[in-house]
Amino acid sequence: MLKFHARTDVGRRRKHNEDSLLAVAEHGVFVVADGVGGRKAGELASAITVNTFQQYAPHLKKLADAFGRDPNKDTRNAILQALDDIANAASKRVYEAAAHSGRQGMTTTLVAGVVGGGAAFVVHVGDSRAYLIRDGKLRQITEDHSMVNELVRTGAMTREEAATSRYRNVITRAVGLYPQVRADTLHMELMQGDRLVLCSDGLTDMVSVADIQSLGQVPSVRGSVEQLVDAALAGGGRDNITVIMIEPEATLAADAVSARAAAMEKLFLFSELPFHARLRVGRIVSEIFVSPGEVLMRQGDHADRLYVMVQGEVSVQVDGKEVAVIRQGEHFGEMALIDQSPRSADIVAKGFGHLLCVEHDAFRTFCIMEPALGNQMLWKLLITLGQRLRSTNQRLVES
Repeated sequence: MLKFHARTDVGRRRKHNEDSLLAVAEHGVFVVADGVGGRKAGELASAITVNTFQQYAPHLKKLADAFGRDPNKDTRNAILQALDDIANAASKRVYEAAAHSGRQGMTTTLVAGVVGGGAAFVVHVGDSRAYLIRDGKLRQITEDHSMVNELVRTGAMTREEAATSRYRNVITRAVGLYPQVRADTLHMELMQGDRLVLCSDGLTDMVSVADIQSLGQVPSVRGSVEQLVDAALAGGGRDNITVIMIEPEATLAADAVSARAAAMEKLFLFSELPFHARLRVGRIVSEIFVSPGEVLMRQGDHADRLYVMVQGEVSVQVDGKEVAVIRQGEHFGEMALIDQSPRSADIVAKGFGHLLCVEHDAFRTFCIMEPALGNQMLWKLLITLGQRLRSTNQRLVES
């Protein structure tokens, strides 16, 4: 059974609370919005955003139920697309309310989660955060849309400098700044004992990562949230503080979740990406299961995807003769991400197997929509193909 606790506090220095939260456990929908604008404008912006998600909560529940019945790329991405659409609907409503009320510039951050079917789906704008607590370790699963984070990411500022910078609360994306907003969405499989934390920067500015990790493991979900908020107040409470902690009931096999996560982490395209980036890239990944003797592709077929072996082995055959075996953790078909030329071999399953796939069109679209991550992956692809070309040239020289 899903457990959760939510608390918001005005803090010690603000006169009113511009944070808003939503916790609809029966629909598995949870939202934190931190309003910006002052004169109660931020309070209005965050309330509009939370109300928008509340309106769509039943729809999100239907999508999560569909995913639970049949977890695949389409049902997964339907939820992620809905979250993006709702974030944009909220942005339009906030923008229009600001124009009509003379409160131009009122905006809000957003971090929202849908929990269901053994997974969590998150949408994020601004510097409110989502964390995963798993096996005693705290992991940030969202990336701040802030000026200092951009400077840290490009190497122009250290994390220590960012923590004390006068610009640390300047956000680069916000709901309501424009009628449309570019939101990050991600999907994460859940394991037994996982906890998901959604919070405003009133917590993260006042409480260290080490203390969030420690207090986030208090046995009671309620006790954990209460101690986190109390720690932020004890640290100065300079801002409004909002924390939601969710401890969902995992429904997926831990071994399968771990195997998929390991394959994603080791694949050359994703190996150097931070954890939160791999979660975002996950939307372009699908999976297939094969039986002994099943032909994945035939020599001469036009290629359109990269494959990664999660479990099992496949045989690489040219003119009916086996020339190689691809085993767990290895990949093949990377050239398909560049062009869609004919395959040079048959690929046949040697037994029952489980593979992850990245399709050419999905990869291309993601690189356009997420240019920073796309450039990193394209560079890794270029390096890998270059290494393969050098290896081929060396063999030709030696022969």
